Amino acid sequence: MAVYDTLLNIRQKLEINQAGDESLRFIDDRIHEAEPEMGNNIYVSENMILRHLVRRTDVRGTDIEIDLLNLMPDEAPVRRSELEEGVDTGPKHSHTFYRDQKRRDREGA
Repeated sequence: MAVYDTLLNIRQKLEINQAGDESLRFIDDRIHEAEPEMGNNIYVSENMILRHLVRRTDVRGTDIEIDLLNLMPDEAPVRRSELEEGVDTGPKHSHTFYRDQKRRDREGA
């Protein structure tokens, strides 16, 4: 979905969440800024746009920030154990252990 369409979805969700008028005006301004990009079909996820908007200095510490944060998903991504095996524990031995082991193997052979 293009940026323009994603912003329209965000606005719709803000309305459903009964966001304040200031938040709706803010997102309307962003939609107006994105109108020239309407034909551009570069995909940008809704979550990425929300994170970008929340980090803006004119949004921080305002009701707009709270309304936008309410749209962001609360859940953390599901951990995939097959991809993260050994990540928490790290290597069993230090680099020097393996280096010394390699040296010993060379000397013994």
